[in-house]
Order: sequence, then structure tokens, then C-alpha cells
Amino acid sequence: MCRDILADVGWQNEHSVLIGRLVELDRLTVVLDSAAAGLAGVALVGGDAGIGKTRLVTELGERAKAAGFAVLVGQCAELGDALPYLPLADALRSARGELRAAIDARPVLGRLLPGGTDLGPETTSGLTQQQLFGSMLGFLAVQPVLLILEDLHWADQSTRDLLVFLSRMLQTERVCLVGTYRTDDLHRRHPLRRVLAELKRLPSVTAVELSPLDRGEMADYLAALGGDDVQMISEVVDRAEGNPFYAEELLEAAVDGSSMTDGLASLLLSRAELLSDAAQRVLRGAAVAGRRVDHDLLREASGLDELAFEEAMREIVSRGLLRTNGEYGYAFRHALLQEAVYTDLLPGERTRMHSEFARLLTVRKGAAAELAYHYLAGHDLAEALSASVEAGRRAERLGAPAEAHRHFEQALGLWARVPE
Repeated sequence: MCRDILADVGWQNEHSVLIGRLVELDRLTVVLDSAAAGLAGVALVGGDAGIGKTRLVTELGERAKAAGFAVLVGQCAELGDALPYLPLADALRSARGELRAAIDARPVLGRLLPGGTDLGPETTSGLTQQQLFGSMLGFLAVQPVLLILEDLHWADQSTRDLLVFLSRMLQTERVCLVGTYRTDDLHRRHPLRRVLAELKRLPSVTAVELSPLDRGEMADYLAALGGDDVQMISEVVDRAEGNPFYAEELLEAAVDGSSMTDGLASLLLSRAELLSDAAQRVLRGAAVAGRRVDHDLLREASGLDELAFEEAMREIVSRGLLRTNGEYGYAFRHALLQEAVYTDLLPGERTRMHSEFARLLTVRKGAAAELAYHYLAGHDLAEALSASVEAGRRAERLGAPAEAHRHFEQALGLWARVPE
């Protein structure tokens, strides 16, 4: 197990802790070392929101500074094409010394800084873009530079063009260019997908994908954040599914006695809110069904015709909210997303949808356990009791005594609650 604690406690800032990313950091350091030796390189760091991309490149920045590199960091924003070269302008603002003098000697770059000439629509025209790109090559040749462009999933066309240009043209400059992006934001028609596919074929480009941390690494991270309740840490680890940001938010919620922080719920729901009305309707139905749901059952519960349902599902799957699960069903990308969507439902809406699933399940064989869940959530205790007993009997016939006992225990609890 790879665990490397490289800083103090916190989350995605200069005081945060880096755990379980030593392999990825070493790969990025190889690119940085090559740049120091005169062979420019590019690294593309992808991963879900909150998985630790910013923390990883922050640590790379510290290593770069120690090696004599100037570190320039620019952030993309969700503004479309309204502000061309926004992350480049953001990065250039922090230039000092020789680099600042290099900007002053290149007026087209100076236009990107505060107080510069208004960019205007001609900034992305062919001639102006050619001048800017050429100036950037000269600027980056002045001294060793680590240029980090964050959140490329929000990059505008001009920034994507700059990324492609630098990735292809940087050669002997002592430059390491690093871009980060959210993989869970790259739906099938996202313009960055084609760019990434093109760049990853270049020999100078290193692709780094951050996967979820394992249980041990997650436990270490929570302990570093101050978690000292073993049971609480175990529950948070289960729910976070390897995502450090989710884990921190869930730990905070658990300490406060709640299920989820408002910030985490908002992050999870932000992608769902981009869906069409029909797709949101289907996603809400999937949340009522649980972490996984059968295709035909979800379609019937949605009330949409086959064509409209397939279009909604294509939209949902393309945005990474649900994944295909086997041949006939779907599963939420993350259990917390299902929880957030379900919690966001109105009480009456939740009861109505559970009742609809229960109605549909009554005509299906072998669905007694699912029926009990939906009847109970729909506040139909009598039907939930009947379904729990039937689920216990079926488990007995299948030779699963532990499962049968669980269903019968549930039935006893329901029996005590059913009015006479």
C-alpha cells in the first residue's frame, strides 16, 4: 500500500496532506526532471471532482520551486467563451523577475494582464492568435517554468487551442505544462474529449488518471484530519468510496450529527441540475429505486415512452450520473449521488414514486424484498409486512437462512406497527 504523508493537515491547500499518491507524483516528477534537462513535457491529470488533482499538482509545484522553476498557475472558469485565455491571464499575473520583464517585452501578452488593452473579439482571430502563441513560446524559453492549467473541463476554445499548440510545439524549452480536468464532467459531446484523445497520442504527453484511494489510505487521511472514532471513520470510508473530498465533508457532517454537508449535496446535485426536465424525472425515479435499477422497471416508472426514455437515459449516462450495470440495468456512479437526489425529493413525491415502484413490482416474480422496501418507504405498513414475510419464505426455499431471518425480523417489527 502506497502511503506518503507529505505535508500538514488540511484539504487541497498548501497545508494539506497527500496520502496514497506517491506513484502519480513520481510520474509527474519524471516529466518535471526531463523539462529541467531541456526536454519539454506535458502531463494531463484527470479524475473525479474531489479526488485530489489540485493537491497533487500543488505538491509538484513545491518540488518545482525547489528545483529552481518558476511556477505559474491558471484556473479555468465556467464562463464559456466570454473571456478568451482566462487561465493564461490568471497564470501570467503571478510572473515575477525575468518572466515579468519577458511579458513587458511582448505587448500581446501584456494585453492579458489587468490594465492591459481591452482584449476584444479579435483576440482569437488567426493573426492575433498566431502572435500570442509565438510570444508564449518566447516567454516560456526565458527560464525553467512549470505552467499549471487547472479545470480544463471548463476551458474555452482559445484555451484548448493554446493547450494543443504548446503540447505540439514545446521541444527543448525547460517547460513542464500540466493540465487538470474532471473526468466526471466529460460527457460524450464535451469538446475537451477530442482534444485529450489527440494529445494523449503524442510522445511528449503523459496521462495520469487518479483512481479512488483504498480503505487503508482513506482511514489514514481521516485520521490525519483529526478523526479518532473508529466506527465513525469506518462508516465514512464506506460512504466516501475512495474520494478524499467526500470523506472530509462526510466526517464534518458525522461530527455535526448530520448525514451530508450542504456543500457536498450541492456539488453532487450540480450536474443533475444541468439535465433536461425529462432526464431529471428519470434520475429521480432511479434514486427512488436505489443504487441499481432495472431498465424496463425504470422506464415504466418514469411514464415516458420508449423513445423519450432512451433519449433521457443517453443524456444521463453521457454525463456520468448513471452507468450501465450489466445488460439490462443502470447503477449510480456514486452512492452519495443517489442519496443526494433522493434526499432532494419532496416527501409527497417520494411516497408517490415508491408506491408506483411497489405497484410495478407486484406483477414481477421474486421481487418480495424490493416490494417490502418500497411499501415501507411509501408508508404502506400492511403491504410491507406481507412482502417481508414472502421474502423470508423465498430465502428459506433458496437455502439462505441468514437472509430469511433478517426478513422475518423485519416482518416482526412491522407487525408491531400495523394498526389493528
